[in-house]
Amino acid sequence: MSVWADLIDYLEANQADPATYLLIFFIFCVAAAIILPIPIEIGLVINPSVFFPIKALVMGVGKGTGAFAVYYIGGKVEETVMKYVKWGWFRWLLEKSEKFVRRFGYFALYIIMSVPGMVDTIPLYIFSILNKEGKLLSVQGFVMANFLAGINRAFLIYALIELFGLELF
Repeated sequence: MSVWADLIDYLEANQADPATYLLIFFIFCVAAAIILPIPIEIGLVINPSVFFPIKALVMGVGKGTGAFAVYYIGGKVEETVMKYVKWGWFRWLLEKSEKFVRRFGYFALYIIMSVPGMVDTIPLYIFSILNKEGKLLSVQGFVMANFLAGINRAFLIYALIELFGLELF
């Protein structure tokens, strides 16, 4: 968890300049979608001096940007991932995920990516791999679902903070 602590420390160290803080938060949101298997919502609460809706928008744009990259990366790693279908649990997960994507499409992606604390990397790659060369989900829809889910997730976090009367850092 050292990486997680380092990310939090880095965000905290850059609170004085809101523009720098938002840029770093944006980069972390993009990286969380592409390669970092961590929930990045902590960036929403670390710097209370930045207007929360702006942080929510930055999170949405970051997650949308990361989703854009994953949409194309997923197609390239499909062959590698398919090597693991020999594992029964993995094959089961892919089959159930594909049915879920076929049935609910963008709505499924939006709902899954709206869950606070959800690690973005795994579901994004599953959705992009199951997309079969853009036949199930367009790149525009994929990005928009993630953008809106990022904003929704931020406001769900805000609602939980308000509901439980928690103080922002």
